[in-house]
Amino acid sequence: MNTQEKIDLATNERQLTLHREGAFYKLYNQQAMLFTENIKTLKIKVKFIRLVNQHVYSCGFPVTIIEDVKKQLSNIGGAIDESEGLLTVAGIDWKKKGDYSKWCKEQKQAEVPAKIKSESNMTNIEKQIAGFQVMRKTPMEAMDFIVELQGKLNGIDECEK
Repeated sequence: MNTQEKIDLATNERQLTLHREGAFYKLYNQQAMLFTENIKTLKIKVKFIRLVNQHVYSCGFPVTIIEDVKKQLSNIGGAIDESEGLLTVAGIDWKKKGDYSKWCKEQKQAEVPAKIKSESNMTNIEKQIAGFQVMRKTPMEAMDFIVELQGKLNGIDECEK
């Protein structure tokens, strides 16, 4: 299922759609808001997706807690249907229905402090960490990098080793 289809499904407040993505279930946009207001508080991730030309709000939880989530959804009147990769819950009577546009603004504001500090406010070690391309390094190079940083944090110069 593509991003646009997930966003379209998320507009339906009477049917919750949980998307199984690897070891997690994820919710999007309006359904993420309703879920976090009524079922479980989760961290909302905000990301601008160029393909759909909008900010997408998502949250998720591990599949290991799905049974607890199903119980909570059943308790608020949801009829659960599972198919491959999707769990849909119809007929939910949400207790809280916040204003979606206001909620979106709050999520964007909450996301700002989590972004990386501007380079001018970074310490030398933070700059080194931000610039270290771990995906292009061998495990040994990554380990050497961490040992070097620990040495700097503990005040041990390379020459003293």
